[in-house]
Amino acid sequence: GKEFSVALGCDIRHAPQLVYSRGLDLARPEAAVPIGMGCKVCERDACPQRAFPPIGRALDVNENRSRFAPYPVATGAAIG
Repeated sequence: GKEFSVALGCDIRHAPQLVYSRGLDLARPEAAVPIGMGCKVCERDACPQRAFPPIGRALDVNENRSRFAPYPVATGAAIG
């Protein structure tokens, strides 16, 4: 199945003004949760939650077949 989340990012100095920071220890840098780099540069080929096709990778498009991943990447194929 798919799981979805919403990421809200801002400079730490603005975090106390957000309801989402309630209960978080903003003074501890190790408490921060890193987020990914984004779909366009992500290397996971078969991600079912990909929002954009990857940059520089050829897609494996077949109009006669349905797939779980929205932008299937051709194996070993690069563009450019």
